Amino acid sequence: MPVNYRGLLFDLLVFLVNVFLIRFLTRRIGGLLSLTFLKDDPQAGRILLAIISAALIAQIIGAWLKRRPLQERLLAQHHEIPNAFSLILILHFALTLVTAAGIVALLPFETAGGVTVLIFFLSMVPTAFVWRAMTPYKKTPTADWRNSPVVETVADFFLFANMIVNLTIWNTLTAGSNLPVTGVGDLFSRALGFIILSPVVLLFYLPPRLLFLVEDYKYRATWVSMTLAIAPVAYRVIFGSPLKTGW
Repeated sequence: MPVNYRGLLFDLLVFLVNVFLIRFLTRRIGGLLSLTFLKDDPQAGRILLAIISAALIAQIIGAWLKRRPLQERLLAQHHEIPNAFSLILILHFALTLVTAAGIVALLPFETAGGVTVLIFFLSMVPTAFVWRAMTPYKKTPTADWRNSPVVETVADFFLFANMIVNLTIWNTLTAGSNLPVTGVGDLFSRALGFIILSPVVLLFYLPPRLLFLVEDYKYRATWVSMTLAIAPVAYRVIFGSPLKTGW
């Protein structure tokens, strides 16, 4: 079992949201998407823009606050982060780019080429903060308020908030494909399709969990809990469980 249980708790909370709250959340986001893109409602667009922007800011704050306690534990455990995590950082940047594209689409004004390029470079900021949180200090810093477990809990809350926004948008955009399965052949094709699309699912789950994964990836319980966290998504895609999103 992992020495630190924060990653397992993160997975458990994601699972509970996936089971008990996702229908409520997707209806809200689906309604905003419908009003924004189908009915050209500027107020809905502003709300959606605020939600997505807040999720990005939450990730930046969470990564900044989590660096100190995370590096303290990794140093105490003589724990080195494998190079393979660089690939997940690339996934993280890809997800941030998708989010940045959504922000550009929601801006209440026409964007010139320079603004688009600026937003592209700004989309590197969350990934840079996550990378920095994974990077050891060259010199051990003097303990301060950022070493507090309470501060790390606040950091985890911000990272979790970012995850929930990603999860809700994913479920909202894919809700139309979650029709009930019609037979064994359909079930098999859906299962195969889910396997093929699993990298896309991972794109929405691994990057937000990255700062927990660097610490607990070695443990079997971690992969079991991560599987549990995305199991409701797999169930809805394979067996069908339509979400009424209004989108």
